[in-house]
Amino acid sequence: MEENLLVGKRILVVEDSEECRLLHETILEGMGCRVEVAINGQEAIDKARQGTFDAVLMDVLMPVMKGYEAIVEIRRMFSDLPIIVVTAYRIDLVEEKCYACGANDYITKPFHAQQLAEKLVKWIAKGKSSKTSS
Repeated sequence: MEENLLVGKRILVVEDSEECRLLHETILEGMGCRVEVAINGQEAIDKARQGTFDAVLMDVLMPVMKGYEAIVEIRRMFSDLPIIVVTAYRIDLVEEKCYACGANDYITKPFHAQQLAEKLVKWIAKGKSSKTSS
C-alpha cells in the first residue's frame, strides 16, 4: 500500500482555509506523515527555509502571498523538492500556470486520500528533501 511508503515523511501543507488544512493534516497523519502547516505563501517560504521537508502541498490563492509566487521562491531554494498544487479551480484554468511557476504536479479538490498518496509517493521517490537540495 502506498501509504506505508509515506510513514515519517515531512510534508509542508500550505493552505489558508482552516477546514482544508485540518482535512489535509488528518489525511496525511493517517498515512503516517509528519505535517507542518503554513497559512500563506510567505509563511511557506519561511518554513521551507527553516525546516526539512520531503514534499509541499500548496494552495494557490491565499492572502499575503499567493501560492504561485511562493512556489517560485521555494523552487529557487530547493530545485528538487516536490511541490504539488492543491486547488479547487478547474485544472484547465490553472494547469499551465502551475507548471510554469515550478510545481511538479497538481490535485483538484475534492480528492481521495489514495490519489494524494499516489502523487506523494511518485514525487518523493523522484525528488529530494529540502535538506539535500540547494
